[in-house]
Amino acid sequence: MTSVPATTAGINAEFGHLISAVGTLPEASGVLFDFNGTLSDDEGILEQLFIELAAGECGLTLTKEQYRSELHGRSDLEISEAIMALAGSLAVPVKGFLRLLDARYNEEISRHSPISSDTRDLIFALHHEGLRLGIVTGAGRATVLPALERSGLLAMFGVVISQEDVTAGKPDPEGLLKGARALGLADTNRVVVFEDSIPGLHAVSAAGMVPVAVNGLVARESILPLAAVVVDRLAPGCMSMPLRPGAAL
Repeated sequence: MTSVPATTAGINAEFGHLISAVGTLPEASGVLFDFNGTLSDDEGILEQLFIELAAGECGLTLTKEQYRSELHGRSDLEISEAIMALAGSLAVPVKGFLRLLDARYNEEISRHSPISSDTRDLIFALHHEGLRLGIVTGAGRATVLPALERSGLLAMFGVVISQEDVTAGKPDPEGLLKGARALGLADTNRVVVFEDSIPGLHAVSAAGMVPVAVNGLVARESILPLAAVVVDRLAPGCMSMPLRPGAAL
């Protein structure tokens, strides 16, 4: 596998198995971001919250391995419904479970923002380039909007598509296509999408967009076949990162 030199972009990046329609981010017409685990480095927080709430509210033992193999990348609603299905007779109302999740999440991130300064710098750089930016997430607006506002990024995004805005979560491309339409991005193969999960990357492929995978809970070898590029983190160096082999720097 050919690797992009770390000095090129100031980040660790590796070409995936898909060929991008654009050479670098500034050549794209727009950029869409998943939120949890991608724009926000919070998948560890969410994983722990779901495990704790499953145990505390339903008496259900949910392992990290089970969460990562069966639930990671799905919407908060779908994960909660899956937990209730596993809990059976011990299940609680999903709406109440989600309210507890939102409250616990907002409490956790109020102590320390999971959106890094490097990520903020990348968003500001993309905005400065005039690229249209959006968020497409399986999380609810009650957690996403406060986190964006607290980090000073909310005004950078022309659209935020959350779980409340779609009828089907990832891997269905509905949210991505709705986000692109809202931003006026008709040429989907020039839209770059940052994602950290298998369902999310499948949604990008179904939408005909350029998938950039962000390393996280999923093994790198599992996401390489679904991505044009895999990066360890979001940072300003992504601006000059080649999105296909042989792209000019």
